[in-house]
Amino acid sequence: MKYTVALACACALAWSTPAAAQVGAAAPDWAFGSPGGEVAVAAACAASLATYLIPQRRSAWGAAESVERNETIGRASDITGAAVGTLLVLGGGYALEGSYLAGAGVRHPFSRALRTSLIEAEAAALSTGLSSMIKRLSGRCRPRSWRTDRCGDTDLDFDAFPSGHTTPVAAIAGARLNLALRTTGDAAPRLGALAIAEAATVVTMALRIGSGAHSWQDVGAGMILGHVTGFAIAAIHPIAPSKAQYAAGALPGPTPEPAAVTWSWTF
Repeated sequence: MKYTVALACACALAWSTPAAAQVGAAAPDWAFGSPGGEVAVAAACAASLATYLIPQRRSAWGAAESVERNETIGRASDITGAAVGTLLVLGGGYALEGSYLAGAGVRHPFSRALRTSLIEAEAAALSTGLSSMIKRLSGRCRPRSWRTDRCGDTDLDFDAFPSGHTTPVAAIAGARLNLALRTTGDAAPRLGALAIAEAATVVTMALRIGSGAHSWQDVGAGMILGHVTGFAIAAIHPIAPSKAQYAAGALPGPTPEPAAVTWSWTF
């Protein structure tokens, strides 16, 4: 398993275009630089949600400790994470991405920003599918259902690991981290979008623990899974050549050859 993850990360890094090689705005292109690649990636990410159909395993893996259910905190976590939180984070990031592209002189910046939102949506979908698969196979008991070495009686009592509320917002954060590392020009809007996603991730983690839905291992695993998935999905989207002009005039000279593996230095 570890070799598969290492290979996937290496391939994703190889497809990343370094910021130093990009002239103008660091606007992401289609997956693998092809519309067909984008269709394939989007289809695979959407198909991953079919893992919800896997039967839920009920294991003897108990929670870190027994915690009483807190409905109020649980409802708050539904707003910062899961589907609602993901949509809110996507919306805020779209506005900031459009602002970044507009400041960089990209034509139709808010239309182009939809491509970045698509990347983030793919990351959220794939991370959710992977989280669901691990939930079904691990069968860990939730803290609110864990009593004297015994879990509850429904499948929902056994799907604690990893946190499905945390994973999608963490995936968006991972995608935005990748783009922030490849940003040229004024990075403030993208850093702001990254900060929103990271804040939503941390807050959701705390709320899910406080609500009795998850142990710290569950939310930690969701955070890591989301960041890795989002970073990899963004990395397979190279930076598109840009014809945006600097304030001082035309583009200076030819664009240097891109280097693989790194964003801020070349080998």
